[in-house]
Amino acid sequence: MIAKGGVGAPLADGRQKMQLLEHYELFHSHDLDDVRDSVGRVFVPHRLDLTRKAGRLDARMRTRRLANVAANYVSYGADVLIEPGELGSFFVVQVPLSGHSHVRCGREEVFSTPRLVSVVSPTESLSMRWSADCAKLILRIDRLAVESQLSEMLDAPLPEPVRFQPGMDVSSGYGRSWLTMMRTFVDELGRADDSLVDHELAAAGYEDVLIKGLLLAQPHNYSDLLAGTSAPMVPSRAVSIARDLIESHPEWDHTITSLARAAGVSPRALQKGFARHLGSGPKEYMTNVRMQRAHSELRVKQRDTVTVRQVAARWRLGHVGRFAGEYRKRFGELPSETLGR
Repeated sequence: MIAKGGVGAPLADGRQKMQLLEHYELFHSHDLDDVRDSVGRVFVPHRLDLTRKAGRLDARMRTRRLANVAANYVSYGADVLIEPGELGSFFVVQVPLSGHSHVRCGREEVFSTPRLVSVVSPTESLSMRWSADCAKLILRIDRLAVESQLSEMLDAPLPEPVRFQPGMDVSSGYGRSWLTMMRTFVDELGRADDSLVDHELAAAGYEDVLIKGLLLAQPHNYSDLLAGTSAPMVPSRAVSIARDLIESHPEWDHTITSLARAAGVSPRALQKGFARHLGSGPKEYMTNVRMQRAHSELRVKQRDTVTVRQVAARWRLGHVGRFAGEYRKRFGELPSETLGR
């Protein structure tokens, strides 16, 4: 499904864009490798390529981070392909200030403009194409902060990861209200003189309002629960413990017995809990997580730095032949083809 936003007036003119976070410049570079590494340290390692051979990179990034939220200004000055894969530990809200980008998030696609921003969830694979004139204000929000806030709002633990709809209309309604709050927050972050965001208690308040506002303004898989239209399906503490252990360390040698022991229940009870709340058994859930991690690694690595056999071994995915067959069923190509791109 492709969501499209009409190309409206930019949210900032050229002068205003240059002033955003101007005191917190991280780099201004024409070197592709340097840009890729610098952006990767703020977000995640990723693939970055020019999509037109005649293009010349003129990239700039500014960034400032508080406890749970970081504001970033990013532009590349050329048509680029960016493939981070899964973000893992954080959400990003990408607000085009000019130009446009084609954002693929999991199975959904968004043609993002200043009127339609993208909201990327950490468990969805991300790939993007930016136009040469595209400049974005990108909010990086820690996953734990979002999930903790939502759990508090629901007064219940979360049975599955939060997944937002990837396209957010900021031309009207709640989306516009949230964007106004976000821009005020970024303006305060960028000030050279004293600001309330420099005070720890006030900064925490800003972050809470932004996160809570995003959860209320943008549809996600818990929106009905927040609206009180359905009863929560709350997993047991044991399921939450086992699931978090799998997602935090999928490379560990987990077994149903070891997971059940860590969760303080019997293996049979853990299997029933997973089936009820997550729709799969612990082993299937673990394989899904591992396959996604392997897919993300293969997308950003180069052939001369890693082999398919090494990736399969790192994520405990068994014999390389069986791994390749299962990988092709899931992603439509062999792992060697992903690595070769």
